[in-house]
Order: sequence, then structure tokens, then C-alpha cells
Amino acid sequence: MAADGHSGTLFITPADALLVIDMQVDFMPGGPLGVAGADGIVPLINRLCELPFGLIAATQDWHPADHVSFDMQGGPWPVHCVAGTKGAELVPDLAQAHIGVVLRKGMRPDIDSYSAFEDNARASRTGLDGLLRGREITRVFVAGVALDYCVAATARDAAMAGFPTVVLTDACRSVAESVAAMEAAFVSEGIGTAHAVDVLALMDRGLTPRQMASVLESLLDRKSFVQAIADKALEMDNSHARPRSRALSEALMELAVMDAGPEFELDRDAIRAIINRIRSV
Repeated sequence: MAADGHSGTLFITPADALLVIDMQVDFMPGGPLGVAGADGIVPLINRLCELPFGLIAATQDWHPADHVSFDMQGGPWPVHCVAGTKGAELVPDLAQAHIGVVLRKGMRPDIDSYSAFEDNARASRTGLDGLLRGREITRVFVAGVALDYCVAATARDAAMAGFPTVVLTDACRSVAESVAAMEAAFVSEGIGTAHAVDVLALMDRGLTPRQMASVLESLLDRKSFVQAIADKALEMDNSHARPRSRALSEALMELAVMDAGPEFELDRDAIRAIINRIRSV
């Protein structure tokens, strides 16, 4: 469970989003602003990206060469993530095919930007909160670097925007603060913390019929719900947790091959009846 309790189960559905923060070459060990152990969380983040999040978004620092945060300009950091350079690229081993949106930040020379939502002066927003609402996201998970800077700023802004927020601390690395100190700070601010390995373990057990029904039902409120439900039903039937029950498999296949024409799209009751059959298996 998430440490704050209000975020509920760690079971991932399309109503959840994953924000992957600043997994860039310059922040890896050996880079000018390398975060110790940051390269070691790439495989864990890649496994998270395979889960059925409704949106996976990544951020990139994308600074001009004379950015205010650079030490040569009197700032606290060495030159890093200069726009268009190799150091600003997402790390090559990151599962970028799963990332639906990349948000670039810190592009103004006179203002730094830690959060995925807005700059440090709160003068310019990225539009992420609107994007999340447009995708009907109701909860946000955060991973990446650095836990005590950009991850923390993103989590706080997500919570401020009204999204129950969970920081996956084992899928983050910190610059200076300990994980324990950051977890305590998050909990005191009403931000959940959890371990990515626990999320993955829960999802790897395979879905129960009741969980399958919940995932499919959550898609009913979406604009293109017929195709979304058909795709998800087919994925469930072909997953490593292939249903043992013939009745369950037949119900999933009914959804997977259903007519996506406009007259059927209006018949939510027919779809809901099939979902209820799945729930009762």
C-alpha cells in the first residue's frame, strides 16, 4: 500500500499515469551532474513502463547554453543538459517506445525548472495537469532523478493539482537527502510512497476476474472506449496469465472482437453486461 493510505491499492489501471523524471545522459554516473546509481534504476523503470498506465510521460531538462542554473552564470550546478546535445538526450536504454509524451523544461535562460508541471518561479506551466485531466487520469506515480529535487518538485505539484500521488522511491535516486528523509517529508505532505518492486509483484500475479472487470469498466468512460476495451480484452486473453476458465476466455473474446461501429458504441449496457459476466466468473 502507499504510505499515505489515500492512494489505495497499488494495482495499476488506465486511470493511472507514470511520470519518468529527467532520465538523461548528463544525470547518469560519469555525467557532469551524475546522480549516483541513476543508471541502475533504468531496468526497473522499463518494467514499470510495461504496465497498463493510461499515460507515461517523461521530462527532459532542455537548457540554453547560458542558463541561470549553471555555475558559470553564478548558479548551483555544472553545465548540464544543454538543448540539442547528447547529454540532454534520454538514456538510450530507457524504454522510450512506451513513453507517450516528452515534456521539456528549463528552457528559459533566466528561470530554472525542477517540476514537470511548472518552472521554479511559477511563471510558466507545461500543460501537464491539463493533459492528465484530458486523459482522465486520477492518480500519478513518479520515478526518476533526482528524488530530492525534480522528483520531489513534480510530486508536490501533482498533489497540489489535486492528483493522489505516489513516489516510487526504489525507482528514484537522490543527490543529497536520504530516501528515508524524503519518504518522511512526502508522508508529512500527504504524498504517498511505495516501492516499484511491490507494484510489479502485484501486477505479475495476473489479474483476477474481478480485477479484469475493473480495468475494463474503467475504460467505459473514455471517448474511444470500444476500441480501448477490445484491445485490453485481447491483451488480457493473450497475457502470460491466460485465463484457465473457458467462460472467462469466451467473455474476453466477445469484447475483443466486438463491432466498433457507432451503433454499437452507444450500447454501453451490452458491454457492461459482458464485463459483469467476467466479474462473476
